[in-house]
Amino acid sequence: MPAQRDPAGNAVADVDEPGVAKVTGPALEGSSGTVFRQFSFASAGACHCVYYAGEPHQPALLVMQEIAGLSPGLILFAERLIAAGYSVYLPWLFGPFRDRAPLRNALRLCISREFGYLRAGRSAPVTDWLRALSAHISRHHGNAPIGAIGMCLTGGFVIPLIIDPQVRAAVAAQPSVPCSLLYAGWGIRASQKLGALNVTAEQISQARSRLMSGAAELLAVRCRADRICPAEKIQRLQREFPRGLLAIEYGEPTARNALGARSHATYTKEYRIAPAEPAEHFARQAFDDLLQFLARNLCAGRTFPAD
Repeated sequence: MPAQRDPAGNAVADVDEPGVAKVTGPALEGSSGTVFRQFSFASAGACHCVYYAGEPHQPALLVMQEIAGLSPGLILFAERLIAAGYSVYLPWLFGPFRDRAPLRNALRLCISREFGYLRAGRSAPVTDWLRALSAHISRHHGNAPIGAIGMCLTGGFVIPLIIDPQVRAAVAAQPSVPCSLLYAGWGIRASQKLGALNVTAEQISQARSRLMSGAAELLAVRCRADRICPAEKIQRLQREFPRGLLAIEYGEPTARNALGARSHATYTKEYRIAPAEPAEHFARQAFDDLLQFLARNLCAGRTFPAD
């Protein structure tokens, strides 16, 4: 269904599906004053509110929540991307509004049918909804290619999205599902979950074909000290996608962040808790690398404001 617009050409209309209730969320304004609009999007038997900011002529990015939810760090990340010249779409998939609740969200999603019970070798049903949303976003931007960014819980969700022609640039930031509690808590490498992905073998094969053809690119990032996203997950991606994948790891294996914890949320929390760090800080370097990746795939030749 083509997106309908307001007279200024900016508004995205709600998309309904018979038998699925429309969803409306609270108003959202970022810390820098960015006002996000919203629309209700129903597909594949599910409906979620989608927040967005930016213009139809700008390259579009679908940014998916990490396990913390629709958190202040996620909103700040979106605002930084908007300041760099992108239109950003944030679907509110789960969790409290503008708050961090990683443990509560994890417990809920472990028993959620929509998220596939967070199992290895199984694509979460919500990825069907996300694929439909990415197509809708592309249509609103004149059928232009878009980018998709998944983080932590949603890191692996970008793999099914790569299959579709509208997704040109995909980013898997610290993909963490399924998670090995033995390794996350105690560093015990005894679990087969270390290199597992919550994506079916069929969809991995389909994504591989598109990456091999050069029609899309995938960026995968993690912190070397991260035990929630172990190195084995990046190594698995490298085996599955011998072409079209750029994998980058940041920091030292023994590093701790400003809170004394192992670094994990590359684009969100790690940036937000270190505002006084220099440009060489890995969270700032990671964002610069992300912009270069997006520019190469979505807007070659454009320049971006300094971080």
